[in-house]
Amino acid sequence: MTKLEKKITVISNWFLSRPKTTGVMVFSVFFVILNLSIFFKYQISKENEEHEMVNLLHVVKKNIEQAFKNNYAALITLALSIDDSGEPKNFEKISEELLNKYENIDLLQLVPDGVIKYTYPLKGNEAVINFNILNDSLNREAALKAIKSKTVFFSGPLKLRQGGLGIVGRLPIFKKGKFWGFSAVVLKYDNFIKSTGIANFKSDKYYLQLSKVNPLTRKTEFFLENKSDFSNKKFKEVYLPEGNWKLYVISKNNSDLHEIIPLIILAFLFSLLSGLLTNTLLKRPAELQRLLLAQKTKIEESELLFKSIFEHAGLGIVHTNSSNGKFLYGNDKFCELIGYNHDEIKDLDFMRLTHPEDLPNDLYYLEELRKGNIAQYSLEKRFYHKSGKQVWVRITISRLSVIDQNLVSHIAIIEDISCRKEAEFESLKSKKKINDIIDSIDGVVWEGNLEKPGVSFVSKKSEIILGYTPEEWLNNPLLWRKILHPEDKEWVIAFTDQNAKSLKPIDFEYRLIHKNGNVVWVRDIVSVYHEEENIKKFRGILIDITKSKQFELDLNNSLQLVTEQNKRLLNFSHIVSHNLRSHTSNIESLIDLIEITEEEQERKELMELLKSVSKTLNQTMDNLNQVVSIQTDMNTVLEKLNLNQYIKKTIEVLRHKIIKNDVSIINNVSNETFVKFNPAYLESILLNFFSNAIRYRHPDRKPQIILDSYIENNYIVLEIKDNGIGIDLNKNGDKLFGLYKTFTSYKDSKGVGLFITKNQIDAMKGRVEVESVLDVGSNFKIYFNNATEENLHHR
Repeated sequence: MTKLEKKITVISNWFLSRPKTTGVMVFSVFFVILNLSIFFKYQISKENEEHEMVNLLHVVKKNIEQAFKNNYAALITLALSIDDSGEPKNFEKISEELLNKYENIDLLQLVPDGVIKYTYPLKGNEAVINFNILNDSLNREAALKAIKSKTVFFSGPLKLRQGGLGIVGRLPIFKKGKFWGFSAVVLKYDNFIKSTGIANFKSDKYYLQLSKVNPLTRKTEFFLENKSDFSNKKFKEVYLPEGNWKLYVISKNNSDLHEIIPLIILAFLFSLLSGLLTNTLLKRPAELQRLLLAQKTKIEESELLFKSIFEHAGLGIVHTNSSNGKFLYGNDKFCELIGYNHDEIKDLDFMRLTHPEDLPNDLYYLEELRKGNIAQYSLEKRFYHKSGKQVWVRITISRLSVIDQNLVSHIAIIEDISCRKEAEFESLKSKKKINDIIDSIDGVVWEGNLEKPGVSFVSKKSEIILGYTPEEWLNNPLLWRKILHPEDKEWVIAFTDQNAKSLKPIDFEYRLIHKNGNVVWVRDIVSVYHEEENIKKFRGILIDITKSKQFELDLNNSLQLVTEQNKRLLNFSHIVSHNLRSHTSNIESLIDLIEITEEEQERKELMELLKSVSKTLNQTMDNLNQVVSIQTDMNTVLEKLNLNQYIKKTIEVLRHKIIKNDVSIINNVSNETFVKFNPAYLESILLNFFSNAIRYRHPDRKPQIILDSYIENNYIVLEIKDNGIGIDLNKNGDKLFGLYKTFTSYKDSKGVGLFITKNQIDAMKGRVEVESVLDVGSNFKIYFNNATEENLHHR
């Protein structure tokens, strides 16, 4: 006999010699194992129930939230129908379209300053017209909360003035940063409950309840059936901020102990019997066969009990062959879920029932389970029902039996999640509908977070208006700052940051750069809303106002042009009035003298004087015509002219006078300096200034003209400095460029040249300045309004 065999014999003899101790040990081991099994099963059951209640609560909450969100588009559309002056446009037409589009809405309203002024349909709802909700205790709290949060808030259920029970959703509207009123939707309570699916909810295990604190009594009110106290029952609750509601899912069973107590008792009895049996076997080997039969009966009863529990479980359970995927056995819930009976499922395998798109993922994880890489896995997939319809399930697969490290069979626990999936699909469908509405708005709808830059959503209109796709906006958080117009960037960023910190809505205009480089004027209307209690977001609409802004700029330019022309015409009219009056007065006086004189010689002298005055009048008319031509020519030809070439040309024209008067000319103007000017005007201006510098030279010194050019504030400046007799600017500065204004005793001074020169410079959007000291000289500065990049290199 080996040492091992001897050791086994000693241990066996020890147990055989102590039947009571062995019996107690057997009882203890069985009782602990069975109770652990019951405990784990109970925990799994509790977790499944918890998960089921949470899922149910989540689905119903999503349905209610979706019912609310389905009305947001209608509220926004109503709000957008109000123009900048605060007047609704096409209220009835828009309301009719919205009621046709959204079947769950029963009534639409606009509530300026809290008073219901517009209601559609009006028939049957006349009682609400001119009703002030801010003075009503039932509506005031909800209305103020909507104003404070600047987002949609639903009040109710409450008794409507026109009768019945309803829920009212209100969206506060702000115009130019001030509260205007509300856009509102009214939902009949029964229709609302039906739209959320609560009315159709039926379950043997749970029931739903909805509550809200009454604003008058401050007591909690319940609105669904079965309003009995459920504080001693198991329940889950969730808060609905859109209406200050609480939603509950409540278990119909008071306790789960009744499910496990029989099992604990059974485990105790089974363990006790096992211990007694062991004790008896060891005491009376002769009775072994009878006790074995009794134990077999007990085991069969236990199996029957567990099988009953297995069959009546709330989830589908199926035992499957891991090698070929065939179903070995399934409970009633599983058969009900796929539509086959117990006999039919034995001829089926899970691959045949699984949707082709979901099968590869399922097979991959099953292979990992076969290899022992994982102990279990869970996934969501679609089964085909016997009728051909698809059933969404959540399935959890666990290893069941292994031989020689090879997986032989596995067990699957299957939960029907079709309702939840349908709710998810409906949610996606509603979201798409909202996105379609947003994309139809004539502007870029965007949404952003308070804590980080960039946008979390932008509508497709962004590509049409600004050239950037929604994907480009989402991938580049700094895109908005990047495309801000350079002249607007600093103040726009500072303005938005300031309002973001104070969470104020804003409405302002600025410029953005289109992807193609064009400038786009936009109006940005931004509001703040609370997605959750501690999460704040911004939502806005960018409206392209480029055409209206361009029209405004063109109008202002036209107004400035007309104003300038009016000033010039008024000044010209004074000049014409003064000068023509002087000439006509002289002519009239001479004619009177001619008529009364009798001597022929005196008459001839007067006629000569009359001819001279007439000649002067004609010359005056020519001068005035030249001024009119300059001031009224709206299409003056502009060319890129080499300033130095025109200076040299003028010097050549005046060469005879320059040589005759021994004039020294110092030209410091670069040959690469260009101006955008009218050629004839430039020749006339240079000729006038050069001629005046020569004509009004100082008699006691050699004449000198110095020319310089430079850039000053995007103007090209030409300086013409002389050392002539100079001008007393204190005495004559305000009349320097007036028509027929002379400041010397020179007989050929007519006061026309500087007047015409200044008009020519003004017509080209330039200006002229003068510095002069009597008996020292003058310095005229001509500012050409056309600085270019090439000029800046020769500063």
